[in-house]
Amino acid sequence: MIKKDKTKNKNDTDKVHLAGEYDKPNTASSMYGHGIDLLNAVSAGGDIITPFLPLFGIVSSVVDALNIIYQNAKCNKEICSALLDRVEIAQQATNSLQRKRNENEKNFINQEYYNSWVRFTYVLKNIKNFAKDVTQQQSIFRKYMNANAVKAAFDKNIKEFEEACRDLQFSMIIYSVEQRERDNKQIMEDICMVYKTINEVSDDVRIILKEVIILSSNMEQLKAQISKPGGGSASAKTLLNESYKVQTIHPSELKEPDSGSDNVRGKHQTVRKRIYLTMDVACKKFLTIEKNDTADSQKDQTELAILSLLGKCPRIVCFHGLSSIEQDDVMVFEWASYGNLKKVYTDYKISWTKKLQFISDIFCGLNFINNCGILHHDVRCENILITKNWGAKISNFKTSRQVEADTKPRSNLIDYVRWLAPEKLRNLETRYTHNFGMLVWELCYQMIPYEDKTLQQIQDHVKNKGRENLGIQFHPSRIARELAMLINQAWNDNPELRPSYPEVHSKIKNLEIYISKQSPRIFPKDKTNNDIPSIDSDQQSDQKSDKDPSIIVDIDLLEPNEMDAYELPHAKIPTVKVLKPFEDGVKASKERRHKEAWECFSEHANLGHSLAKYYKGFYLEKGYVVRNVEEGKKWIKIAADEGVPDAQLRYANMLRKDSKNSSNSSKNDASILYYLKQAADMENEAAMYYLGEIYCDGKYGTQKDEKKGIELIKLAALKNHPAAIDFMNKTNITY
Repeated sequence: MIKKDKTKNKNDTDKVHLAGEYDKPNTASSMYGHGIDLLNAVSAGGDIITPFLPLFGIVSSVVDALNIIYQNAKCNKEICSALLDRVEIAQQATNSLQRKRNENEKNFINQEYYNSWVRFTYVLKNIKNFAKDVTQQQSIFRKYMNANAVKAAFDKNIKEFEEACRDLQFSMIIYSVEQRERDNKQIMEDICMVYKTINEVSDDVRIILKEVIILSSNMEQLKAQISKPGGGSASAKTLLNESYKVQTIHPSELKEPDSGSDNVRGKHQTVRKRIYLTMDVACKKFLTIEKNDTADSQKDQTELAILSLLGKCPRIVCFHGLSSIEQDDVMVFEWASYGNLKKVYTDYKISWTKKLQFISDIFCGLNFINNCGILHHDVRCENILITKNWGAKISNFKTSRQVEADTKPRSNLIDYVRWLAPEKLRNLETRYTHNFGMLVWELCYQMIPYEDKTLQQIQDHVKNKGRENLGIQFHPSRIARELAMLINQAWNDNPELRPSYPEVHSKIKNLEIYISKQSPRIFPKDKTNNDIPSIDSDQQSDQKSDKDPSIIVDIDLLEPNEMDAYELPHAKIPTVKVLKPFEDGVKASKERRHKEAWECFSEHANLGHSLAKYYKGFYLEKGYVVRNVEEGKKWIKIAADEGVPDAQLRYANMLRKDSKNSSNSSKNDASILYYLKQAADMENEAAMYYLGEIYCDGKYGTQKDEKKGIELIKLAALKNHPAAIDFMNKTNITY
């Protein structure tokens, strides 16, 4: 028997769903989606180019994404290459536009020009999604029935891209006839090669492939039902011990330091200061593998193995070896004079220049361990140690693992959930590559992420693509703004689109070169700006205070919560109306603030956002603000023709309703089948179920085919559609 998900209603055709591969609400990506922070900044006043910066950022993010998609392409690389070529030229035009901002001032205060940019971002996102689909063979199987459909979709994307470029006066991107012909020839050869393989697959095998695709998407949930893995074998432990020899330090070599309040550290007072070979060292209490064979001891074993690999990197805490103090086994590390970075940012006010230096040190270390094929898994300020020369070093490798190793279950979720990658919050068994956005945010704001939220609130917030506030993207300090961009990229819900450690390291080094004339500074938090020693006169980040012109304000020391009172030099009030994020409309709709949602959907729909067109049509049909069923039906059809699965399903159901009320019921049969097939191919479970019913009963002019119908209903059941599950249970069909 198949268990039904009680959270779904059987009659769910009147609900707006977000099935398919469409963007869902994401407050974290508001910088790239005209978010609320931008709206606040515009209302407070800013440079005329400010409303355009998130839009310019989308160009760069799509270029980055397309590069990754191209590198990972399993097929149709020529299509991806042709799209990438065009978007890269758009990026060059965007960079030129920003450099020549004064020459383009008339455009930056023109509402239609701003709207054209918004439309352009929709086109770019469509291009990215299309490229992702056609370069993965499993996506082609379920989304495109033949080579002509792929080519038509490519041509549509190119046409929309060039139209948007004309609106923005990017005339250089319009390709010549000769270039188009060369592209078309290469692309068609590429497509035909793929479909030659696809066409050799029988219909039965195609159904099986779809089942595999659906099951693989649920695989992480199925893993949780499998028994938990046990510890490693005795032979594996022996091999580990033989492969990673750790130095043993005789207890007599560890000398007592001078008395001091800081000689004992740690939550449980398990770290003691000693002197080893004239060096200050930290002796951390340790359960040895020989004395304790628990899961914790195996974690310690892994930690020792990793430390043996990493000890030579100057940005990772140095591990000297194992010893004992008063019958306690200890690990001996170098001593961090200032404790961990969390303690430092709690006790000190850190300049943006010094924050950048800390981040640079950290990413040097992360890049190193990444090159060693190891993931740290717990990167936060509490696990970064600060040495006597104010250098940052990575510590605490208890939760780390090798990249190819199995992911490990973790306890004490509350200790690290604030820094956890979103895919891990959704399923702790999921693998992920890296997540450092929250560490950078924590240091920038000098506070724990989501400090006022409970564990459950954090999980719900991040699972729904929420993130922390990112107001520093409008900070007067360039370092703060650049770090905000880095955080925003690192917060990407898709781990494949996050910047790699080498990419981040390169960006940080470039920023360090730019601000190399500024001196890193750290001052105790009990000092005010007036108590800080004199500031160099050539420091470009200094400004006169608006509150008291006689006071020099060091912007490099301005904290995120203090910078609202200061504006960038020569600030101008933008005259364009900034579009509210589409995600705000979705949120308002869920909260039944229908008027607010309607206004948002209408604006985005009128600028070409496909999913917004569906929502606008839905609102018109249901009459939440203004009722016009026929007009709503038109908008839903437009969204359906643009590939929105829920719109395809809804439009097919509207046609089915028309057929019941019409004397000529067969008139809409072909259209009903067409749109249901489109939605089913996009894995809309309701469409799969309805189409399966149609084939089982031989409705709408189809030939009765129970085998085909049952296969479709089975797919819908695998996607947890309640009516499909009922059907499978009643008919006792197993799979």
